[in-house]
Amino acid sequence: MNKLLFAAGLAICAAGAYAQQSAMQETGGMKWICGGVGADGRRELAALESQANLTLTFVTVKRGGYLADVGVQLYGAGAKSPLLQFTAGGPLCLLAVPAGRYRIEAAFGGAKRSTEASVAKDAKHALRVALAFPDEPWDGIRASDEEKRQAKEPW
Repeated sequence: MNKLLFAAGLAICAAGAYAQQSAMQETGGMKWICGGVGADGRRELAALESQANLTLTFVTVKRGGYLADVGVQLYGAGAKSPLLQFTAGGPLCLLAVPAGRYRIEAAFGGAKRSTEASVAKDAKHALRVALAFPDEPWDGIRASDEEKRQAKEPW
């Protein structure tokens, strides 16, 4: 009986931890969160999307596959030092930054990408920026039908 109660208690704790939503991290007055791996990860980000005014997506050039572990640096216009620097733990990142012009630099697998973005003060939707990197060597694994379906869903 005690084992059954213990197991039930663990299940309730696990469900509560699973239901908790991650919060955006804050650095220097800027907030950010990355994720989006799997349907649950995309739903979690979708719940936070209203807080963001800039979104970043990291993909491969040919296959359009999502990439994680991308090094990101966000610079103010003309700045030599980054205002924000992090490693994207998932292919989708939401950022809440002050209105202004930014240079975004990203690095993955030896490749570097850079782009500029202007975040409007009263934008109704987040500015979306996608950065594409060379495909990784193919490991022979193909996406399942479920993964393909999820990739088509808006997050």
